[in-house]
Amino acid sequence: MPDITTQYSIWFLPLCIAGGFLFAFFLYRKETKFDEAPEFIKYLMFVLRFITVSAVLFLLLSPVLNNYGKTIEKPLIIFAADNSESLASDSVKVKNIAKQLTDYFANDADYHFKTFIFGENLRAGNKLDFSDKETDIADAITGIKERFYNQNIGAVILLSDGIFNKGRNPVYEVRNINFPLYTVAVGDTNIRKDLILNDVKFNPSAFLNTEFPVRISVKAEKLKGEKTRLTVSDNKKIVYDKNIYINSDNFFNTFDIKLKATETGFKKLKIKLSEIKNELTVKNNYKEIIIEINDRKQKILILSDSPHPDIAAIREALKLNRNIDTEYFRVNNFSKDINNYNLIILNGLPSVYNPATSLMKKISRGNIPVIYMLGIGSSLQQFDNLNTGLTTGAYSNAPDEVTGEFNKNFKLFNVNPEIETITLNAPPLLSPFGDYNISGQSSILFYRKIKNINTRQALFVFFTGTGKHKTAVITGEGIWRWRMYDYKTNHNHYLFNELINGIVQFMMSKDEKSRFKITAEKIIPENRNIIFKAEVFDKNYKLSDTEKISLSIKDSAGNIKKYDFKKYGKTLKADAGKLPVGDYSWKAETVIDGKKYRKQGIFTVIPVMTEYATGVANHNVLFNMSNSARAGMYYGSDISQLYETIKNNDDIKAISYIEKKSEELINYKQLFFLILTLLTAEWFLRKYYGGY
Repeated sequence: MPDITTQYSIWFLPLCIAGGFLFAFFLYRKETKFDEAPEFIKYLMFVLRFITVSAVLFLLLSPVLNNYGKTIEKPLIIFAADNSESLASDSVKVKNIAKQLTDYFANDADYHFKTFIFGENLRAGNKLDFSDKETDIADAITGIKERFYNQNIGAVILLSDGIFNKGRNPVYEVRNINFPLYTVAVGDTNIRKDLILNDVKFNPSAFLNTEFPVRISVKAEKLKGEKTRLTVSDNKKIVYDKNIYINSDNFFNTFDIKLKATETGFKKLKIKLSEIKNELTVKNNYKEIIIEINDRKQKILILSDSPHPDIAAIREALKLNRNIDTEYFRVNNFSKDINNYNLIILNGLPSVYNPATSLMKKISRGNIPVIYMLGIGSSLQQFDNLNTGLTTGAYSNAPDEVTGEFNKNFKLFNVNPEIETITLNAPPLLSPFGDYNISGQSSILFYRKIKNINTRQALFVFFTGTGKHKTAVITGEGIWRWRMYDYKTNHNHYLFNELINGIVQFMMSKDEKSRFKITAEKIIPENRNIIFKAEVFDKNYKLSDTEKISLSIKDSAGNIKKYDFKKYGKTLKADAGKLPVGDYSWKAETVIDGKKYRKQGIFTVIPVMTEYATGVANHNVLFNMSNSARAGMYYGSDISQLYETIKNNDDIKAISYIEKKSEELINYKQLFFLILTLLTAEWFLRKYYGGY
């Protein structure tokens, strides 16, 4: 039943009625023009004016008409089918099962039915081509949960072979869902003859004139008594060769080999097991790896007065870069030559307990880039004397709790703006209380934010014109909390690691005054898009994004494709999509202030063979998933039984709720025309009987 509410108290309604009555009363009380009109006409005109004025006054109370309706929401049946390459050999069977499931539920008026496919990611649709190079079942479950949050999910049906090779274990993921998850098991669980290049472990980089290790794991099922040949080739030249004799039906062995890095650049190694007759597939007999050979590593020196979790967080982030070596010393134990390093990080130095005055002066006056990390144990007076470009103006170490607000105008290097979700929301850093002042050419990356107030003072600041070397200052301690918070919210350390590596790479980069820079990966898996990032600098060497940049990519056959860079936020990107396995070269060009600039390079797209690592379906995973999710596992021959189980499940039912829809009365055109009609009728009567 509809009702009417008002923004103001309903007790104003009598005043609206009284206002309309008084207006009509004083208008017609002593009116003599209508003396000859019939008495009921006088009363009618009085009533018309009374109603219209009262209605207009009532509209001033902002009345709202509330309509209530009962909504019935059918249960949602969600069907997600595995589209990975591991099911390609059973493609006809899997498609038939998917069609059978769809026919049952899509034609049942009691349900809403949605279909998805998954592999590398989850997406809507039902077109199965079994082309996904990896399988992330946990991501599919999470995606369904997030897309249909707060909806009436009756059941989720997952069609898969249970093989996952990406993401979390899905058995753990289903513990966090509040809907039944039924699984339909497909794929062959029988162990068949197969030779598998199971795993290859290697460091993605090595150094010139050194030996680098490669560990190769070989697996063989039901091939006892057979022989295969393991070869490692470098540009068609065999650099390792070994005959392998398979002595059991469940054979597994690991081979550790060492190869020589003889020249810089990218070394592509092809690892192959010779084919054995009647094996299940030969696609898992071959792998390619690429190792980057460098002249030397860049060395980073970390000094502190005492151990600190910030040091561990930084070193963990830098471990991802194989071209960097970090060395940590307590300052009292350091006796090496600082000129042997590419970057120095000073944690809490100079400190109250150990100012290390002579070493600090040597570092500040030298040619090596320096990052100062101030904390509650820092000697602020000694620091201010180093002429870094920043002064604290404070000789008290009483800490402020600060968070980091990202400077959206920062242009020294590209920073992922999502980092602010970490720096603002993680537990605060401890920063010495002070009046921070900056002199010289500087760029602030993060501002100090105290109790939601941006102080406009620097938390992270870079100085690029203060002398012979770059200097950066972090005016707080506790960035390890950022790393922990990144993992808590994103289940990885990606944003934190990206930030630390970006800072370090900038600090160690040579002051190349090129106004055009391109960043591109050199080794890309075939299932990933090829992304190029560009940086264009104006005459003051500040980032610009107004220039047009063209990109051309040439494959090994000489075919050329062209792309344009587009603006994404403050970043210029070109997305070449996914390209076939092979070697490519690229060239990027732009014009800045009338001068033409060009950058070029090479990259390699490598095959992803993850789906062929095993040919045996893992139905145990599917059973454990459905068991944890209050449901059951079925086979392709049991689809009718699965349908009946869901149909007879009393918990999978429609839900009803009362839905309230509100609309302000003043928006109703009918009311406008009603008032207009009443006024027109009164005007006509007054005109006819002598008024106006």
